[in-house]
Amino acid sequence: MRLPYRIAGLWVRVALLVVLLWGALVTVLSATPRERTLADFHTALRTGQVTYVVYSGTPVDLRWSTGPLLWYHADRSGNGAYTPRELLRDLNATVPRPEARLANSRAGFFSGWPFRVPFHGATWLVGGAWMAALLVMIGAARPRLGSRWAWFWLFTVGEVGAMLFLLLEPRSLWHGLEPQEPVPNPMGGGRGCALALCLSLVIPILIAVGLSGVFHALFDLLAPAP
Repeated sequence: MRLPYRIAGLWVRVALLVVLLWGALVTVLSATPRERTLADFHTALRTGQVTYVVYSGTPVDLRWSTGPLLWYHADRSGNGAYTPRELLRDLNATVPRPEARLANSRAGFFSGWPFRVPFHGATWLVGGAWMAALLVMIGAARPRLGSRWAWFWLFTVGEVGAMLFLLLEPRSLWHGLEPQEPVPNPMGGGRGCALALCLSLVIPILIAVGLSGVFHALFDLLAPAP
């Protein structure tokens, strides 16, 4: 009788993991956009290509999207006296109006990226998937690789703990429904916190120097730049 529940649980893990991976990809690409000019932004805006805008400062430091995976940036140094008020005026004159928000600075250790994925409706979709993964972690039997405290730090400080948990607990996804032996020395809260701190420092560097370039090269093959 437990087999149907285990199958359902496996598919729930896969679904949540796919949503979180998609949200992470959108977040990475929005944080590492291609450089364009303010004129390019206005051209895309007039032709109805702009779907999402993230801005900050005066003159405006501007990022915009022409699709969830296509992001561009116009630095404030080349934007003259373009102000947030002028930006919002231009957005309000566009039909349909692109979604826009102020850029969030990283606050504390937990950036909360699942709740700020720059895509319409992603707060509910990706944030909900993150919350569901957290509840699964709290409510499930003792995790195989570490304590709940260890996983809590990886979920929050470590940024990618939810995805790692769905991939690896209570058994690795590639094991399917097959049993998997527990590790001999699972992480406690202290080791989990230390690993989470390391991940929070290493992941932004990996994104900046490697991953974003790989993603952009892939999308260059799939879609022409505007």
